Amino acid sequence: MKIHQIFAAENFSDPAKIDWVRQEAEYILKVMEADPSFTLAERCSREMPPDSLLRYFRHRERSEKACRILQYLLSFLAHIPTSSEIGKEPVDPAEQFRSFILYQADLLLEEDVKNAVFQETNHVGAQRAGSVWDYQERIILTNRMLKNMLARKEGNVATAIANQCRVLEHISLFWFDVRRHDLRRARRSDIFIYLLAQLVRSRCWQAEPA
Repeated sequence: MKIHQIFAAENFSDPAKIDWVRQEAEYILKVMEADPSFTLAERCSREMPPDSLLRYFRHRERSEKACRILQYLLSFLAHIPTSSEIGKEPVDPAEQFRSFILYQADLLLEEDVKNAVFQETNHVGAQRAGSVWDYQERIILTNRMLKNMLARKEGNVATAIANQCRVLEHISLFWFDVRRHDLRRARRSDIFIYLLAQLVRSRCWQAEPA
């Protein structure tokens, strides 16, 4: 059974299971938000090479963006905001949510991310040989599709958030496929982002247009 089948929203419709999803996602978020300075001190000398320093801060930025997505998903799981509520906020949460997702979509075009995908596709040897260029084209097409979805103008907040959650599902499905739907290799953050996005999207369709 593939990851997206195991973690399909219909398998978690019971309130107790949704509560478990929330608790697990909050735990993952807590781990991701932990101060990485201790790890940095353990691994690095007093003077850190510029390339290593750049990689460290890029990784930290990516982790922080993923944390913000998890935070928004947990918030939307509890309550889908209306247009009137958003009008009272200094920042439009739906628009900020969209910007964090756009960041994740554009990560697919980063050289180190593409290299990681290529390494994964060749991990099992000859049976996947020749698939690297297929994945390079797929990365470009996937990025284009995601950005087109995010550029779509929706009539109300709930529909906009639902569309953004669908984009997140596509991103997670991409990574599940790259890791050959192996639960041991998939990131827990991808799994719970996928599951939460489905649950929030379901809540959006139940919300009244605003």
